[in-house]
Amino acid sequence: MTGSAADEPPPSWVHRLVAAGAFLLPALSLAIPSGYSWGALCLVFAGLLAAGPVLRRPGGWTAPWRWLLGSIAAMGLVWLLRLDLQWHALRAGDFDRFAKYLLALMAAPALMRTAPPLTWTLRGCWVGAWLAAAVAGWQVHALGLDRAHGDTNAIQFGNVAVLLALWSALAAWRARTRWERWAAIGAVLAGSYASLLSGARGGWWVLAALLILLALAAWRGYLPGGRAAASSSSPHRGPIGTVATVFALAIGGLIWVANDSSLNQRLEALQRDLQLYRQGDAETSVGHRLAHWRLAWHMGLERPGLGWSEAGYEQRKREWVEAGQAPAVVLRFGHAHHEWLDLWAKAGAVGVLALALFYGVPAVIHCRHLRRRHPSDDRSWAAWAGLMLVLGYLGFGMTQAMFAHNSGNLVYLFMNLVWASMVLRPAAVEGDR
Repeated sequence: MTGSAADEPPPSWVHRLVAAGAFLLPALSLAIPSGYSWGALCLVFAGLLAAGPVLRRPGGWTAPWRWLLGSIAAMGLVWLLRLDLQWHALRAGDFDRFAKYLLALMAAPALMRTAPPLTWTLRGCWVGAWLAAAVAGWQVHALGLDRAHGDTNAIQFGNVAVLLALWSALAAWRARTRWERWAAIGAVLAGSYASLLSGARGGWWVLAALLILLALAAWRGYLPGGRAAASSSSPHRGPIGTVATVFALAIGGLIWVANDSSLNQRLEALQRDLQLYRQGDAETSVGHRLAHWRLAWHMGLERPGLGWSEAGYEQRKREWVEAGQAPAVVLRFGHAHHEWLDLWAKAGAVGVLALALFYGVPAVIHCRHLRRRHPSDDRSWAAWAGLMLVLGYLGFGMTQAMFAHNSGNLVYLFMNLVWASMVLRPAAVEGDR
């Protein structure tokens, strides 16, 4: 087995399902309704087929896999903790989020036995970015919508597009042919374009910050193709030309789109909303977020251990509004528009700790590999991609509860497993030639 519990190689059809899932998950994530589900289903089927040898030897699981799957299980249990304790009032749909985490655990055996090809996974990312741009352009320019939203909401759409742009930047650095490099560079622009048309302002800052981080990492030699790699016999291009090309195109695209009146209106609205909130008006996009954050913080202080649960959160929120301690706008939304504060209010310190593990465990897995500086190691590309996923969600979660939505859960859960499987496979079997 490759970094897992079974010694025998997985059947070829398990590897094919894993490869298909790793390509389809990002490629279709924003292109069709619930597009991310198709890749996730491939991974779940592969996991069921590969489960036997893994479950027969659980003692052979490596420590990183135990921590990673434990963090997923802990977060899944938090969704049960957030349910109303009056079990007779529960419906099957209330277990929807818990079921997603269970499905991710079911997919894990296949990814513990075999990792998908890195090349095709990155190609799936830039295909997904191009398709996201096509959907966004159609909705805004052809249908006349104010914001692109695909088949989810505008914020989720824009944030997932940011991840596709970031992963496409990695694909551009790693590209081994000219056509692939230019397709990936175009995908950086395409994903950025889709995000901008979504009007999801929180994602714009995350995209800019992480692109700058990637450029600095390449310059300092932490990214494959950086200075350390350029001075060796690596087949990758040196960083200066690649970084300059990607960022010249990205900046040019951002400037071009920034001239669009809808973007200017969104930036002007940000300043206006802040001014109105200071005057006591929370009936704006920014104002209701600030009101939610304040309310969630104080509700968490009331029950810091296990929080209020979903039903208790709604009831207590109404009580605050009726008492005049919170504006009525907070009643329109089921979450606090902040990942940490939402969990703090609904699941208390237990939920916050589970979320810290959910982010922290994969981040540690990827950073431990990157500290070793393997410039030509394909696992380094996967480690950077996984780190971008974690950092992206950390940034998105400051203004949106990503895990309150189907797309937010599935993209993080399954892409997390995909990137980790590449990092945790032994170097002796590395490569997707």
